[in-house]
Parts: sequence; structure tokens; C-alpha cells
Amino acid sequence: MTLNRDIAALTRRIQDESGNTIPFQQARLTAERELGGLPIHTMAPEERIPLRVEYTGESEDAARSAIGGATRGLGLDHCSDDQRAFRALLALALFNGNVYTGPTARWGYAIVASYDPVMSPRWDQLVMVAERAPENVASRLLATDYERTCGLAGLRYQSHYWRGGDLTLRLRHLPTGAMLTVTSDPACRERGRTREQTKWRKLPTVRDALTGHEREMLASVPPMTADAATLLAGLVSRYNLVDRRGHWATSLSWDPLGRPEVECRKDPELMEQGAVRRLWGTGASWMFRWTGYPESRDLALALTHREAGIKGAGFTRRGDSYQVSLGVATLELCDGKG
Repeated sequence: MTLNRDIAALTRRIQDESGNTIPFQQARLTAERELGGLPIHTMAPEERIPLRVEYTGESEDAARSAIGGATRGLGLDHCSDDQRAFRALLALALFNGNVYTGPTARWGYAIVASYDPVMSPRWDQLVMVAERAPENVASRLLATDYERTCGLAGLRYQSHYWRGGDLTLRLRHLPTGAMLTVTSDPACRERGRTREQTKWRKLPTVRDALTGHEREMLASVPPMTADAATLLAGLVSRYNLVDRRGHWATSLSWDPLGRPEVECRKDPELMEQGAVRRLWGTGASWMFRWTGYPESRDLALALTHREAGIKGAGFTRRGDSYQVSLGVATLELCDGKG
């Protein structure tokens, strides 16, 4: 691999420049840190916490809640089967929008990108930190009108609490049993004070069974293989990720790195009509095509990165598109409406 060769070359250079006074292992670790190739599988949880923060933008408290002794890597993909299935379904809501290219494009959740949420994936839940109006983000998800095709089918309000001025809402997905937490608290603190609010009474709760309409919506989703579900779930976990070395970023609404060459993606047509996103496929073969942010190369790098990527995933370039593969599953990343 090119990265391994680069690390070896930099290690030798560091040793040579020090007159061989720096031990090999120390020089190797310095090279790995500089080139974004740290062996995170060998690092203790306490060492991985600040590294995860550099990529996700979470608070250290949030990252600490996500990384334990059994957590693999940075914990972005280490989750229960129920969570993985839910995140894959959520991807079809998050990454479809502006044009009715598939049933989930009508779920009306792609607009959440405007709130720039920070994802904090855990083993048993997905935490979405939306410091600006978490109740608005939650209401985008919850189907308040069963006759309309908006909201994530099967998602229900479970509870909410306040801590200081921060609101946290717990949502439960009935078909998978997975939990989604939407909060304005960057620390994602677990305890707080419940305050009665009449507006939450109007939302579908965990006591409300799936409706026939919701069953139809869920039935319209094509089947996907386990590896394909991992790739789609990985899109959600990397919703707003920034390379700690400043080489790529995955934000859907802007470029956090402020690169002049990327600013052209915010063209007048996009500003006026909004981004077009289409994520669809079946079985092991899926395609994500979009306008606006991020660059397709950035997303391919994020999904396959040595430190922050999906273990075992790789990509190949095909013209202006990138194909990310995991096992026999593929996710084609294409720039433009198509």
C-alpha cells in the first residue's frame, strides 16, 4: 500500500535527520501520526478518545461515552445489528432529497443538513448533537401526519429531559428497536429533569403501533446485504467528519476546511434550488449521486480511511466517480444529477 511505503520512508527520514538517536518505534509512531495512519487497533481507549474528537468534532465527554474497552477503532461502525439496520435506513432518508427519485426521498429529512448536526455513534444508540433547535430536527424525523410521506417510518417519541438550557429527546424506531437521541447538549449528559410540554403530546409515541401507511413505506425499501448495510450506515456515522490532517471533509452543507477549489460546489443554481441527492440500489449494489457538498473523493476517503474509515473497505476511481467496496458490496459515489 502507498501509505505503508510513505510511513516507512518518513520513518527512515526521521531517524536519519536525528542521527539515528530516535528509536525506530518512536520514529514510526511519529510518521504514522503525521500521515494519518496510526494503528488504532493497538491503542488504548484513552488514546483513541482525543483522536476520535479530532475527526468528529464531538466533545471529549461524548467521545468517552462512545469508546470503551470493547470498542473497535474509533467506534464509528462498532454497533449492534439493530443499530446498523436503523442507520442504513436512516441513510436513505438523510441522503435522498429535492427530487422524488425513490420512496424515501419523500420522507423529508434531507433538510436536516442545514442544522449541521454532529453525529456521535454508540454501540446501542445514535446520538445526534444539534445545538440549534434539536426539537426542529426531531420533528423532521417524526411523522406527525400518517397520510403524508414525511418523517422516518416507524420512529416514535419515547421521552425527553432538560439539563440546564439543553434539551434531549429520545426516539425509538419500532421495526428495529434502535434508539436515536437528538440533543442540544454537546456533552450528551445522560440525566436531566423532565418538564411537561404539551407539544410533545401530538407526536407519535412508542405506544402507537405501525400504521398500514408506514408498513407500505418500509416495504418500498429494497433489500440490502449485510456489507451494503454497513456501507450505508457508515455514511450516517460520517455525516459531518473532518480529516484531522485537513485533506477531506464530508459536510453536506459547506466545506469546513474552507478550500478555495471546493467553493465552486456552491454555484448559483444550487443556492437557488438546493442540493439534489439520490441514494438508491438493491442487494449488494448501491449508488449515491448528488450535487453540492462534499466532493465525491472526500467521501470515498472518509469511508476507507486507515484511521476513520470502515475496516476492510477500499475504493477505486472510475473517471469522475469512486466505487467503495466492502466484501462483494459496492457503493458508487457520483458527482452531479445524472
